[in-house]
Amino acid sequence: MELLFLGTGAADWNISKRVEGEFFRRFSSALVDGALLIDPGPHIFDFAEKNGTPELFRKVRSVAVTHSHGDHLNAGSVMRLAAETDGELTVYCDPAVEKKLTDAGVTGVTYVRLTPFESVTTPDGYEIIPCRSNHGPYLPGENTLNFIIGREGRSFFYGLDSGWIMYDTWLRIKKERPNAVIFECTLGFCPGDDRMFGHTGIPMIEIMLETMRAQHGPADDARYYTSHMARTLHGSHAELERQLAHLDVTPAYDGMMITV
Repeated sequence: MELLFLGTGAADWNISKRVEGEFFRRFSSALVDGALLIDPGPHIFDFAEKNGTPELFRKVRSVAVTHSHGDHLNAGSVMRLAAETDGELTVYCDPAVEKKLTDAGVTGVTYVRLTPFESVTTPDGYEIIPCRSNHGPYLPGENTLNFIIGREGRSFFYGLDSGWIMYDTWLRIKKERPNAVIFECTLGFCPGDDRMFGHTGIPMIEIMLETMRAQHGPADDARYYTSHMARTLHGSHAELERQLAHLDVTPAYDGMMITV
């Protein structure tokens, strides 16, 4: 599988104040093999247009939504995806997210409701395992989700948004042994910041990563990455690379492609 990071920023990146030529992160989103989109936020089409790939989403048949926050879910983006795809669009999401989209007038899509730890398979053969995230709920009854996504014997864990990984999610990671792990890294170094109860920072990643490796959770040769970095809580991308280097963790950037 090839995973393309369409956006790697948290919700404090203001696209209306972007300065051409300066480093910028869009709201976090990712595209798997051009066919499965994770989080249809408001910036996904900006990525396609700025990178000269206006038909980037033409083959997208499946959309997986982690949770209802506006930087991860945009009704207008879902409607445009449904209108521009070559086939039928299926949205895999929590029932509360489905209600939010239908209340917003989204039509022309099929919904598959997700229940934590009950896997579903897309028409293209991707297995989506929804896992509980430590980030909510924000709508009545909402299960905020992380994902383990796999195909043909390879898989990755997409862990945003979330604070400390939930124990039942950890057990599923140990069972599936993903080949790549994408941590969220909203906070950087922010001691005393209560956002740690719903987001993750570098010291938290270091603790979780030590346990993951010691307990042989992900595959022994798994690669580790970060996404969802807040503009106001991090320095430059180069600085983040240096801060994560001793952990053998790679911070993602918009447009980065990895092979799982």
